[in-house]
Formats: sequence, structure tokens, C-alpha cells
Amino acid sequence: MDTQLFSAPATVLAAGPELLLSTGCLFHLPLPVIASVGARAGFAGLDLVMGSPRIAPGPEADAAHEILPVRVVHAPFRNWAAWGGHLGAWKAAAELAAHLGRGAAMHVTLHPPGSGGGGLRDAMQTRWFARAVDLPRLLDAPDNITFSLENLPWTGSGGLFARDELSDLVGQCQEKGLGLTLDCCHLGISGSDIVSGLQRLPTPLIRHVHFSDADRHTEHLPPGNGLLPVGPFLRRLGELDYAGTIALELDPAHLPDIDPLDIADGRDAALIEALSAMRLGM
Repeated sequence: MDTQLFSAPATVLAAGPELLLSTGCLFHLPLPVIASVGARAGFAGLDLVMGSPRIAPGPEADAAHEILPVRVVHAPFRNWAAWGGHLGAWKAAAELAAHLGRGAAMHVTLHPPGSGGGGLRDAMQTRWFARAVDLPRLLDAPDNITFSLENLPWTGSGGLFARDELSDLVGQCQEKGLGLTLDCCHLGISGSDIVSGLQRLPTPLIRHVHFSDADRHTEHLPPGNGLLPVGPFLRRLGELDYAGTIALELDPAHLPDIDPLDIADGRDAALIEALSAMRLGM
């Protein structure tokens, strides 16, 4: 890890962000094991990724939540047919968040409809979103559940008349009354400077942050293992008094194998190091 990225004095906040572990980092392990690894590493909570319909209200999710509280639910982002379609997948995410939250504040991250690359079929699945006026009501969500759209990687031709994808997403969030989940890795591999991109956003719109590094198009690297200015990005978040949640979201390929039968074997050192970098950056 390049510690120089995090060498500047940390900004001290009265109430700083909660640092979460995305279950996507260790998606191949049972949820309670992921929660135990995250708790041992020192994370404050989980960003629970719904990778399959088996991640639903029930004993496994409850056990993980008891070990390390789920603060954010990441709605399904592919294979929506397994939930009966895009709308069904989002309703399932709202249901899981309501079940785990039990009246406490919970947040749900959504991928913008139409981002699945499914052509006409994907467009037909997501027509309802264009007409949606009150999304929480449409998803049968209680008042304690909030929602945001995540910025995904985009490829543009550039030039004078290129679309400003980030501004388009901000406008969509504001139109629908949603927040923004800001993924700094996605922003970086899309060709944007992640610090100046952050400065363009209305801070109150940012409800959640996905944090990782990138090296050109190699995504979700541990902080300091790529080329993005992740340290200055975190410091700028601190200067903006951001007090939401930040989830470490790494590709499991960049982490050593963790034995689910021996989570105290020391192979979670990479997560501990990444969390330390996040704390230092803030």
C-alpha cells in the first residue's frame, strides 16, 4: 500500500461516517462468517449485497445482523428474473431492509434501471421506473427506509458534445426524490477525477459511498493499490462534513482466502489494513 496517499493530517469530525464492509468482498462465504470477519476487523456494520434470492429475511441474515449490524442493503443488480423482474427485486430489497431495520434507519442502494445492458428486454422491465412518482410507496417501504441510485461506469466518446453522465444521474436522483450512492472506483474508471467529481455534487444528495481503488480498468482494488487519489477523496469528504456511510467494496480476488472454519487465522489482515487506511484518510 502506498501510505503517502494517506499521509496528510486527518480531518477530525464531531460525528464521522460509519465505515462498513460490503458483503460482496467475501460473497462466497456464509453471511454470519462475513459478519464475524468484519466485526473482528473493526468495521461498524455491513453493506449487504443481495446476490441471490436466498439472501432474504430469515435465520442467516438475522444471525449476520446480530453479529455486525446491516446498515445498507444493496438491491439485486443482475438476474432480476429470479425475483420476478426488476420491480420485484427492488421490493425484495426494501422488504429485507425493513425486516432488519425493525424501525431503525436503513438505506437501500439501487442500480439505475436500464444499466443491465439487456437491450429491449431490459427497457421493458424498467418502464415502470420512468413513470414512478413515489418510489418508497411503490416498493411498499416504511418511512425508515431511504433509497439512492449508484453511479455506474460509463464510456463516452468525449469531446465538446459528450453527455455529462454524472450530472444526468444527479438530475435523475433529484427528480425521483432519491439520494446518490457515490462509487469512487466507478467514477475513476469512467475517466473522471474523483476529487473534482465529488466537489461537483450537492453534499446532502450523497447518502452512501462505495470505496475502493482502481488501476485503469482493474476495479475494486484495496486502497493504495491503484492509481486513484483515494486519500484526497476521503479527506475532501471529511471537509464536506459528510456523516453518512462508507463501504469498503473490494473484488474478492484481491483478498486472501479466509477459512470459514478459522476466521481468527490472521488472513483478514488485508481488510484490517484497508480499514486503517479509510480511518486515516478521514
